Amino acid sequence: MKSRQIRRTGGLSAALERKYGLDPIRTGRITENLFVVNTDTVDFYIYRDGDNIICFDSGYRPLIIRRELRSLELDPDSATHVFLSHADIDHSAGLRVFKNATVYLSADEERMIRGARSIREAVRSPRIRRAYELLGDDEVVTIGSHRVRAIATPGHTPGSMAYLMDDTYLFLGDTCKLRNGQAYAGKHYTMDYETQKESIRKLAQLKNVSWVFTAHSGYTRDFCRAFDYWK
Repeated sequence: MKSRQIRRTGGLSAALERKYGLDPIRTGRITENLFVVNTDTVDFYIYRDGDNIICFDSGYRPLIIRRELRSLELDPDSATHVFLSHADIDHSAGLRVFKNATVYLSADEERMIRGARSIREAVRSPRIRRAYELLGDDEVVTIGSHRVRAIATPGHTPGSMAYLMDDTYLFLGDTCKLRNGQAYAGKHYTMDYETQKESIRKLAQLKNVSWVFTAHSGYTRDFCRAFDYWK
C-alpha cells in the first residue's frame, strides 16, 4: 500500500507547506486501535488499547487538538503516555492537553529544552514545565502487553528519536518524510543533514516493520519500499 496522502483543508498557507515540504493528512482512524490527529501543519498519532492511550508526539495547537480529539471520541485526560520524537514546538506544544500522561523524550534532546539554540529562529523548543522521563538509544518501555523501543535518530535535532512499537509500528517524527512512498531527508529545518542521512540508513536496517508514520507526510504500510534506497 502506498503512503496515504489525504489532504486536509484550512490551516497555514499552501505556499508555506510547499516551501517546507509539509504534507500532513486529515484526522482519522487508521486501524481499530490507531488514530492520526492533524494539528495544522503537523500530525501526531495515538494508539488506544484497553486502559492505555499512547501518543507519539503531542501536536501543536491545543485548541485544535481538543477539537480533533472530540471528533475521534478520545479523552485527552485518559492519555497515559506521550513519546516525543523531539522538542520542537509543533511536536511538544500539545503536552498541556495530556496533563495525566507520562512524558518521554531522548536524553540527548534535553539540551534543546534547557536553552540550547534550536534549528532556526522560526522554530524554537519550548521549555517542558512538567516531569518527564529520559530515554537512551535502544531502551524499551513496556506498557501492558506492548513494547515501545526508542531508536536514536539524530540529525534533525541532536536528540531526535524514532519509536518502534511491537516491532511493527515505526513512528519517525521529523527524521524523514515520505514522497511517493519513499523516505527522503529534507534539508529544511535540519541541524545536521549528514547525520540525519546516517540515521535514516540506520532505520533501513530494521526487520519485520510493517507501518511507517511521519509527522508531515502521512504514512505507508510498505517499509521495504520506503527505505530501499537507504539500504
